Amino acid sequence: MKHRAASFAAALFCWVLGSALALFIVWVTRDRARLIRDNDNEQILSHLFTRLRGYEDFDAAFADQPLLSERIAGIALYGEDRAPLYRWGDAPPVFDAHILEGGNKSRFGRYAIPNKQGDRVTFVFHIERPNLPPQTGAPAEGSRHRRVRRVPSPPALYPAPGTYLSIAITHPAYRRARTVTAVIFPLCALALLAAVLYIRRLYLRTREYRERIEAQKNLVVLGTAASTLAHEIKNPLLSIRLQTGILRKTLPNAAREELEVIDEEVERLSHLIYRVNDFLREAEGNTVPLNPYDMLAEIGPRLCGRDILTPDSRKDLLTRLDPCRARSVFENIIRNALEAGGEEGEVAATVGLRGGAVVISVFDRGKGIPEADMKRIFDPFFTRKSAGTGIGLAISKRFVDAARGYIRFAPRRGGGTVVTIGFPEWTARQAHPARSSGVAG
Repeated sequence: MKHRAASFAAALFCWVLGSALALFIVWVTRDRARLIRDNDNEQILSHLFTRLRGYEDFDAAFADQPLLSERIAGIALYGEDRAPLYRWGDAPPVFDAHILEGGNKSRFGRYAIPNKQGDRVTFVFHIERPNLPPQTGAPAEGSRHRRVRRVPSPPALYPAPGTYLSIAITHPAYRRARTVTAVIFPLCALALLAAVLYIRRLYLRTREYRERIEAQKNLVVLGTAASTLAHEIKNPLLSIRLQTGILRKTLPNAAREELEVIDEEVERLSHLIYRVNDFLREAEGNTVPLNPYDMLAEIGPRLCGRDILTPDSRKDLLTRLDPCRARSVFENIIRNALEAGGEEGEVAATVGLRGGAVVISVFDRGKGIPEADMKRIFDPFFTRKSAGTGIGLAISKRFVDAARGYIRFAPRRGGGTVVTIGFPEWTARQAHPARSSGVAG
């Protein structure tokens, strides 16, 4: 669990770092687009004022000038009453002086007021004697020129102080840059998250494979030693058992109690050898469709003296298991529950279906398993019991893994332990795939 938590923390750190880098790139890209926008503003304004010097109206000034006609959205000259003296394009019909509060004022009395998206900047000049060409004659067909009122003579082009000149310039490239960065950043963050999670998954799988390889190496060494040791111990035990049988016939009754002790120890060693051999034998066995409910219904009364299955247990679920190995797994788990230290009447089991798997859960009210022992409970010969061998759970884990299942231990609410064993569900359709496919068709 520690390496999983550490890998998750490392993945989260890498994702945050990568997202911060992507955010910085987005910020730099937008700042570059803003600088290009500001530079374009100065060029367009300079070009506009240069063109206005030699023409009598805005349409003439914009003729054959695609830069001005495409980028300038509106121009208007407002008098003291905020009404337009001249208006071209989509400039507002009334000047709102409040917009100057949010603008950036230069020392020359010029205000730059970008809109919320930043793709349109309105420049406002506070001028006293504007020198703009008069609007005379009718507007050209299809032009954006809007004549507000006819100016009778050039002197009227010099309004009183308080006149405002408004010029709105659009920036489609800046709008595209903002849109692209707004889309790219979340996509990059999601792609980075997917890559980090995939790398973390590869790391965990690689670590799991390494642990399995090491475990297999240990099992080979352990199996060789245990097999040799079991073979060497079996013959002396047989001799001891024969000799105690002879002594029981010749010695008086008073000495038979000592012989009983010898027989018990011989039986204990024989049982341990049997368990070791059980651990070393082929794990999968001969699998057949098996009903866990029926097997637990038979094991419960024999080990606990009563039916331990809960009323909500499913009776119709099947899975493929070797009967002998399945019995060994269920008996090991139930015996551990009985030896956990709680009341025997608190031991219970249930059979259900969860996510396509047949799930068997065994509950007890014992003292539970310490957190430090959770990662060692499946190690061969690890036990905290004074009379235990530490081989039962290792055998169960090996048999369950061979059946492509899982076995998990967890604390039970209110005290005790919950053991969950899952196996792939087996259905009659799997027994005759061709026939089932034909019926479905």
